[in-house]
Amino acid sequence: MRKSTIFISAVLTTFALVMLYNVASAYRSNKNVPEVAATTVEPTATLAPESTNEPAPTPVSLSPEEAANLATQVVGNSNLLSAESSNVNGVDAYKITFTNNDVVYVGLNGQILSVQVAPVVVNVALPQTQPNKKHNNNHTSNGSGASHTSSEQNHPEHDD
Repeated sequence: MRKSTIFISAVLTTFALVMLYNVASAYRSNKNVPEVAATTVEPTATLAPESTNEPAPTPVSLSPEEAANLATQVVGNSNLLSAESSNVNGVDAYKITFTNNDVVYVGLNGQILSVQVAPVVVNVALPQTQPNKKHNNNHTSNGSGASHTSSEQNHPEHDD
């Protein structure tokens, strides 16, 4: 083997052994830490849970299928895209989305909370302007708009 190959092999082996030793010593030192921490920490006081102003979850009395059926009756469209859980103004609801981007929020108690009808887009074709007609360059014009033929046809031939 060449000397450079042996040198690189020795360096990599030394590096791997040093890393292995560091990992093993770190594992050993972490293994002893929880025992010390468990003996030194003592609870001093017990805190009571704080009351929150979050609304309590509403019991589900309406299935997603029933919410979708109710939404199709409201919008008048039966092309559903999705039905998912949502929250509207702090009230749990189903978000029913239709293929035309209409969205209906139905509360879990069957009440319609919001209806968002997608704007109607109408594509109108703009009138196209007609391109200017180009003059034919084969004929010359005298300003009157009439074209002339070759000079032989305009002048009678002379016999000598």
